[in-house]
Amino acid sequence: MVPMQTLPMKQLHLLAALTLLLVTSCNKEDDDPTTPTPAPVVCGIDGARLQATFDGSSFCANASLFASEAGGLMTINGITQQGATLTLELDSLSVGTHAMTETTNTILYTTQLALAYAATDGAPASVTITEHNVSTRRIRGNFSGPLYSPIGGAPKSISGSFDLFYVQ
Repeated sequence: MVPMQTLPMKQLHLLAALTLLLVTSCNKEDDDPTTPTPAPVVCGIDGARLQATFDGSSFCANASLFASEAGGLMTINGITQQGATLTLELDSLSVGTHAMTETTNTILYTTQLALAYAATDGAPASVTITEHNVSTRRIRGNFSGPLYSPIGGAPKSISGSFDLFYVQ
């Protein structure tokens, strides 16, 4: 090693800068209490959310989402960026738990591969309206149950929630 007094001034500045860089770059992020924790992933926002778990996979309507009510029938539809869709046609809009079948309070889920699943009359799913404010046009609730493919096979499980402002 060369003694410092024999190094030219330019090299001394370079050595000092490298030493400072080495000392400051050794600081671990874990040791820094100011390092922020990443925010949890959230689906939508209050008043604009449709999310579910279908057969163990998460669904978040993050490409398209709408809710519309006309003549006592509410249509809720959401599409993911990957192409899966979820549609609820709700005949029962009062607070409470209601059956979801092939003809009343229907639910249709399509995978990103366009495989369709729906509730049946023989094994209904359910929807629970937890809040419906007609004056602000906001509806909240959750749903769950088995969904079946029209081409057969074992049922797939769905559970989810919605919190939406709707148009008339």
